[in-house]
Amino acid sequence: MTAHALASCLLVAVIAAQAAFAQQAVPVLNANSAAVDVRDGDRLLKGDWIIDPTVALDIYVVRRTTEGKRVTFITDIDSMSFDVKPGHMYDFIILLNDKDVCHTRISTMTQSYRRVDPNQMTGQDTIPISIRHGKLHLEGKINDSRMLDFIFDTGAETCALYPSAIPKGAKLRFDGTTNNSGTGGTTLRQTSSDSRLEIAGLRWDHEPVMYVEKQADRADGIVGYAVFEGKVVEIDFDRMIMIVHDTLPAHAAGFAKTPMPFSGSLPAVESVLVNGEKRAKGLFVLDTAGSGAMIVNQAFAAAHGLHGTMKNLGTSTSRGVGSAGIRNHLLLLPQLTLAGFALPDVPINVELPSDGNEAPPGGVLCMEVLQRFNTILDFQRNEAYFKPNTSFNAPFKVRFSGPQWSMTLGIAVASVVLFAGLVLLRARRSRSPEPVRPTS
Repeated sequence: MTAHALASCLLVAVIAAQAAFAQQAVPVLNANSAAVDVRDGDRLLKGDWIIDPTVALDIYVVRRTTEGKRVTFITDIDSMSFDVKPGHMYDFIILLNDKDVCHTRISTMTQSYRRVDPNQMTGQDTIPISIRHGKLHLEGKINDSRMLDFIFDTGAETCALYPSAIPKGAKLRFDGTTNNSGTGGTTLRQTSSDSRLEIAGLRWDHEPVMYVEKQADRADGIVGYAVFEGKVVEIDFDRMIMIVHDTLPAHAAGFAKTPMPFSGSLPAVESVLVNGEKRAKGLFVLDTAGSGAMIVNQAFAAAHGLHGTMKNLGTSTSRGVGSAGIRNHLLLLPQLTLAGFALPDVPINVELPSDGNEAPPGGVLCMEVLQRFNTILDFQRNEAYFKPNTSFNAPFKVRFSGPQWSMTLGIAVASVVLFAGLVLLRARRSRSPEPVRPTS
């Protein structure tokens, strides 16, 4: 080949490379505000994404699915949509205030479980459960650890480990951090973006995990509800098992159905607080990690005049990630109605006014209420099904160790969760009322 011919070939190669690069140019989304809404499939997450130019690469983890769907980022001045498929990554740039280039990636690597136990290859995917210390528990492993005691938390999206899991072989490869904001302050947590979770012969690969440095519970960690996104989860407290279905089972027809909208990123249902002639209706987050009956937030309590209208059983203090706490009145609610079923004489924690405390629209439904129903949570259609079980008519007890509950971005105090250029996780905050002190 002559020099002239070689030069011509090189020129053609360069032009072809430039053309290919142009075809693969990273799209640009414009923004003047750091807060971005994300429409993930059919769910709109208001302000769920916070732009941070200091992060080398922000990765939005798509809510897991087995099929393709559309993800749209919506800024104050622009929007951009991506048709995504499981097991892929999609890169784009957010240009903030016409000057700050924010490299962003959409990841669909986090997916549903697969069966790995030969005995679990056929039939229903069944998980043994228990109630310990007033919370819903199951057992599992992280990264080939020994068996760990987990809280299954419908009030948390992500998985988390406490220090007690480490001596049991739960090794985490830390590759980022998260600012975990909640009641009493903000704490920087270490994170692992790619762990393996195993529960009852089911395995999740590429699962994100947050490490909580303080042993906040007697369990070894938390499994968030999001591991079952796209599934139908049946919680049978009579048989103490959890069954994961691909579709709604036929026997759901014998349950009472109610909408299950998401309060931010947490599943919630409508409940009615009945006090004589007064009826206060609102959305309350489902929280199987809450050991009490109910937490009512201060805004809801003020709007419906709850303080001073019911029997006062005492006071309590809710604490979270910081040193400060939120004071509550423990009140005896004459009747709580859920999915058309009435529960009498329910002790509820009602927040007293305080600064800087934000909670779900109504509050939180905890295990003292939830364990009285066999429940089906349809994460495909966002519907919940309730059926009273053998514990339904048992009288409520005033618990002296109150609810521990989880809040995430868009509901609680704004929690900017940055995986230091690796992955975005929704933060959780927990609130545990101190022992109740009776009033005179």
